[in-house]
Amino acid sequence: MLVRGRGLRVSYRLPNPSPGDFPVKRALLALVFTLGAATAWAQQAQAPFSSLAPAPAPQAQGGVAIAAVVNEDVITMFDVQSRIALFIATSGLEDSAEMRQRLVPQVIDVLIEDRLKLQEATKGKIVTSDQEIREALIQIEQRNGMQPGALRQLLASRNIDVGTLNSQMEAEISWGKVVRQSLQQEVNVSPDEVNAVLARARANQGKAEYLVAEIALPVLSPQQDPVMRDMATRLVTQARGGAPFPNLAQQFSQAPTAGLGGDLGWMVKGEMEPELDATIERMQPNQVSDPIRTANGYHILLLRDKRTAGTPDPSRAVVSLNQIYLPTVGKRALQPAKIAELTDSISKAADCAQMDKMGKDLKTPGTGPIPPVYVGGLPDRVRAVVADLKPGKTSPVIEVGGAKLLLQVCNRRDDSGVPSGDQIRSTLENEKLQTAARQKIRDLRRQALIDIRL
Repeated sequence: MLVRGRGLRVSYRLPNPSPGDFPVKRALLALVFTLGAATAWAQQAQAPFSSLAPAPAPQAQGGVAIAAVVNEDVITMFDVQSRIALFIATSGLEDSAEMRQRLVPQVIDVLIEDRLKLQEATKGKIVTSDQEIREALIQIEQRNGMQPGALRQLLASRNIDVGTLNSQMEAEISWGKVVRQSLQQEVNVSPDEVNAVLARARANQGKAEYLVAEIALPVLSPQQDPVMRDMATRLVTQARGGAPFPNLAQQFSQAPTAGLGGDLGWMVKGEMEPELDATIERMQPNQVSDPIRTANGYHILLLRDKRTAGTPDPSRAVVSLNQIYLPTVGKRALQPAKIAELTDSISKAADCAQMDKMGKDLKTPGTGPIPPVYVGGLPDRVRAVVADLKPGKTSPVIEVGGAKLLLQVCNRRDDSGVPSGDQIRSTLENEKLQTAARQKIRDLRRQALIDIRL
């Protein structure tokens, strides 16, 4: 089947940390291994699940089965099966024949977009080095409390080639560079837009506010209703059974929030459909709703937290940090006596500049300055220390996976309860940039010659 721009719409990106993000330890891997919104279900809703199994793919010379060709780049069935295995290994979803069948169309779609992203990067002479990929993997391990090399060990234990993960990371890092290089200049936020958001924030002060995530399953015809209702029921069962909600949203939701794990952010009454408003008011934090039928289809809600709008939120404090990472395992592990010596000297650092100099002398992985980040976006152990750490003071030793961590807060900006104009502008710029990136992908798909051979 030869088509131009054929495929499912996928939201596939790595959002910047925000105070509304899911806890890092639970969600970081979900963000890295995003599969995106499964719009194929709307098109295939009347088909039984078994009909999603791929037919035997044509074989390339040498016996390698071809799943798709994107312009001149080949996607093999090995690529498809490897990516499916990678997602299942890191998502918390059940590993079953039915689940693997469901993932086939989405995985092929993501692989197509990966090829398009890399092709666009090549066109712009953008290169992602092996070192950048290694550093990204190190950050994933650190932020999830994993020991150095644990991610590779996890993949090896599931017989998954680490090249599958490296390829995905290369596409994402390269695409980030493309977006910054070619789209950043197109994004403009007017003072009127900032003022409108600020006025709404002030008007909502004192009202009940809910931190909500969603899975949306549109019903486009009466015939689709029972299939979508059954799917919604299954997803609720999985979410309540321990499957990470962000992963389910990324895989199945057909809302624009799918690429963010279903994250709607903080909502007040009246900003959602009446049926959703009524449900969320009755829910408790960390509760998953039953399927909710609205005029548009079925919805599943996760209430992550609730508060009074306009109340200062410690998790929204913005800090810039400098950290020194002292590995205790692996090839670069330091001896206990050396760690004790370094800990003593680092603890006496007078400020971030002095700590930065010490870090540059050590050259351990993960050491160095951390750009401004919300306190709520930090790993649990780090957040607990940073919340009360004064600028210019070195933290006590923080035990993380395979290392001891010391850090300083270089700058801190506490939350006032109402976002500043700069914060609103930054948020709006990021939203517009994400929208421009999605449009760019749609344009690339329309222009591409895509041959899907399943």
